[in-house]
Amino acid sequence: MEEIKKYGLMGCSRKQTNVGDYVQALAAKQYLPQVDVYRDREDLNTYEGDYIKMIMNGWYMHNPKNWPPSEKINPLFVSMHINSSVYEAMTEEKSINYFKKHQPIGCRDKATAKLLSDKGVDAYYSGCLTLTLGRTYIRKSEEISEEVLFIDPLFHYFSLNEMLNSRKKLLSRIKRRRFFEFMLKNKVFKTQFSKDILKNAKFITQVIPETTIENNFQIADEYLKRLSKAKLVVTSRIHCALPCLAMGTPVVFLNGGFEGFGNRFNSRFEGLIDFFNRIDVSLDGKITRNFDLEGKIDYNNIPVNKSLHVPFAQDLMAKCEEFIAKN
Repeated sequence: MEEIKKYGLMGCSRKQTNVGDYVQALAAKQYLPQVDVYRDREDLNTYEGDYIKMIMNGWYMHNPKNWPPSEKINPLFVSMHINSSVYEAMTEEKSINYFKKHQPIGCRDKATAKLLSDKGVDAYYSGCLTLTLGRTYIRKSEEISEEVLFIDPLFHYFSLNEMLNSRKKLLSRIKRRRFFEFMLKNKVFKTQFSKDILKNAKFITQVIPETTIENNFQIADEYLKRLSKAKLVVTSRIHCALPCLAMGTPVVFLNGGFEGFGNRFNSRFEGLIDFFNRIDVSLDGKITRNFDLEGKIDYNNIPVNKSLHVPFAQDLMAKCEEFIAKN
């Protein structure tokens, strides 16, 4: 292979974009001297340009028929998640041979590591590359605001209005016997957070309309800067919670509403969810915490983040820096 001097970065293009996809891309971008090629995650197999190095973290994939990637891409596999819906397609012989060629494969979750290990691939649990975003997005004490952000909290608990305005959502929740979950969401808010927090918090979403790739990166950059300055973040999005851990922003993960989807969500969480201060909501409506804090969460009563993620973040940084430094 000729000497590699160019670098690629993954994005993705869909009618609705989850900013989390670009947060993951920015985590990889931190390590690149420059970006010569932007490539859609679903279109890596057709790349025919110059040889490029690419950090292959992220979620795989909507179109497994487009896997494996082009031989023109020299990959570092860290923080890779294979969605449970494509387990069979992503473990076909040609795919396993490709993974073996580029092993060891660092996996974002323990379920992906087990899937590949069971197929004879040298795979390990690496955690998520977004845990290293504190390398670039530095939380400065003088810039910390009083802003409390609720970002897609319990987003699978549809509100009454959401269900009444969407026949699909209504039928889905009736079928799963989850119609009354909108009442449970309100119960979580009222029992776990002070009135002052709920009154003043900003409720925002991580899902944005389709725009250009360049604009998506700018939105993700601004989003991370906002997270780095927040007083507290409450979310059910892992690619909001993980960057907060990396930057040192206090974050509470609301874990509820993911039941009934098989392994689609649970497999994504294996390993990662242990890093968070969590409020867990069971199917029968029981609310528990995995952290010690007396009373409701308030401006002056915020749990301190756990530090379990730190060794994984350090290892990820070292691996990425070594990969980029090699000829």
